[in-house]
Amino acid sequence: MVRVGGGGAEVVAACADRRPERIVTHADTRDEAEAACAALAAGGYAVECALLQSVDLDPAGWAERDRSLAFLIAGRRPAP
Repeated sequence: MVRVGGGGAEVVAACADRRPERIVTHADTRDEAEAACAALAAGGYAVECALLQSVDLDPAGWAERDRSLAFLIAGRRPAP
């Protein structure tokens, strides 16, 4: 398994060229996630993507203080 910690779709594609069984990465935006998913699919990987969202709430009034999100992306090479 290879975990790509940064570098975008170009790095994901370069890792896919090495043909590891699994590749995982993350993206901060939808455009970045789409590019990483496309790079994995082009490399012959089955792709899964999940959007994780976190909201910091003020419990006194249940008001939203901050919001963050990340796309988690995994590619698995199909069995031969």
